[in-house]
Amino acid sequence: MESDFKRDKITIGIVGGTGLMGQWFRRFFEGAGHGVLFCGRKTELSEAELVRRSEVVILSLPLAAAMDAAKRLGPLLTEGQALMDFCSLKAGICRAMLESTVAEVCGAHPLFGPTTAGLSGQNVILCPMRGARWKDWLSAELAAGGALVTETDPAVHDRHMAVVQGLTHFATITLGRTLADLGLAPESLLPYATPIFRAKLALVGRLFAQDLSLYAGLVGKNPETEAVLAAFEKAAAAAREALVGNGDPGAGLSFLGAVRDFLGDFPARGFAESDAFLAVLSDEARKNQKNGKP
Repeated sequence: MESDFKRDKITIGIVGGTGLMGQWFRRFFEGAGHGVLFCGRKTELSEAELVRRSEVVILSLPLAAAMDAAKRLGPLLTEGQALMDFCSLKAGICRAMLESTVAEVCGAHPLFGPTTAGLSGQNVILCPMRGARWKDWLSAELAAGGALVTETDPAVHDRHMAVVQGLTHFATITLGRTLADLGLAPESLLPYATPIFRAKLALVGRLFAQDLSLYAGLVGKNPETEAVLAAFEKAAAAAREALVGNGDPGAGLSFLGAVRDFLGDFPARGFAESDAFLAVLSDEARKNQKNGKP
C-alpha cells in the first residue's frame, strides 16, 4: 500500500552526500521535489545541523564510517525522525542504528552503482527495524522511480549478499589472478574471445578499474562469505573431478544434468537475458575493432 507521505515534500539529510552514491541520491530526491541537505568532510554544514533540519537522515558512508556516524548522530534524532543507511552489509549497521537512537530505523541497500542512469528495474533491499511511517515513505519513493523493492531481515540480506557479492566478486578476482599467474594479458586473449569470455573479461576489467578497498570489503567483511566460499571450493573440486579428472564423459554429463535439474525453468530465462546483453557487447566489440582496438 502506497504511503500518504509519498506526496509530501520533505527535507532529507545525506551524511556522506559528497560521495558518488550520496550524489546519486541527492539528484534522485531533488528530482522528486524534496529538499536535500548534505554534509561531508569539506562542507560547511555540520552533521548536527543537518540532523536538526532533516526529517530523514541517511548515512551514505563506508560501513565502518557509517557505524561510527550512527553512534555519534543517533542520539541527536527524535522519535519523529528516521535514521537510514545505504551500506552493503546490514546486520551490524542496522543494530548500531537501532541501539543509538529513538528515531525510526530502516536499513537500505541499493543494488546498483553510481553510474546507473536511473532506478527503473533496479533492486533495492529495505530492512525495517523500528517504525513503518518513514520506511513506507522510502519504499513508495523508490517504487515511484521504478525500483524493485524487497523487504527482508538484515541477517537474511547478509546471507544472500555472501553469494550475490562475495562469491561473485571472489570468482572475478580469482579469474584476474589466474590470468596474471599464467602471464596472459587481456589484450592477447581478446582475438580469441567468445562473446561469453569477452563478457567475463569485461567484468574483470570493471572490478579492477574501481576502488579495490570496496571489493576487498564486500568479499572479506561479510562473515557469511566463508561458508559460501567453502561450498564453492567443494563444488569446484567436484566439477573438476567429474569433467576432467576421471576421463569418463558420462560422469560429466551426469554432473551437468544434476545442476540443470536444480535450476528448473531458469535456464531458458537466463539464455534469453544473456542473449540480449551479449548482443550489446558484440556491438561494442565491433565499434572498438572499427576504431583500431582489439
